[in-house]
Amino acid sequence: MKARAVTGLDPDADLTQAARRIVSVRADELFTFAAEALDPLNATALHDMRIAAKRFRYALEIIGFCLPTIAAEAETRARQIQSLIGAIHDHDVLLERIAASGESDAKGTRYLIVRVQSRRDALFGEFKALWRTIEASDLRGRIIAATGYSPKGTALRA
Repeated sequence: MKARAVTGLDPDADLTQAARRIVSVRADELFTFAAEALDPLNATALHDMRIAAKRFRYALEIIGFCLPTIAAEAETRARQIQSLIGAIHDHDVLLERIAASGESDAKGTRYLIVRVQSRRDALFGEFKALWRTIEASDLRGRIIAATGYSPKGTALRA
């Protein structure tokens, strides 16, 4: 997945203004994947959301100090999302490899598939619970308030 372009940066502006814009774009990129990523069968959207969480987290690690009211919490949540989705992806890859091996009919392999799928389902449940917590905390709205940009990149204040 290609990163969304950060437009509207002014090279003469101060760092805080640029940081707000960058964080706004990276946050919106992350949040736009949620609806599709919450479908347990949409591994592509889930993977794209993990990449968006990584970009968001890295931006916050570098320039989060410009947004002290929200950066630490947002960075923690991005790390949690990235970690959980990464674990889910690992299970998806393992299931694909088992299927590709041609051994999926063997009794031991069927047992392994059930175990891996069960663990993947549990991890996905943790991801959904984490996302509900993020939504309930209105993290997206608080990021918008802290950055001063709407999800479409329009400045909310001068």
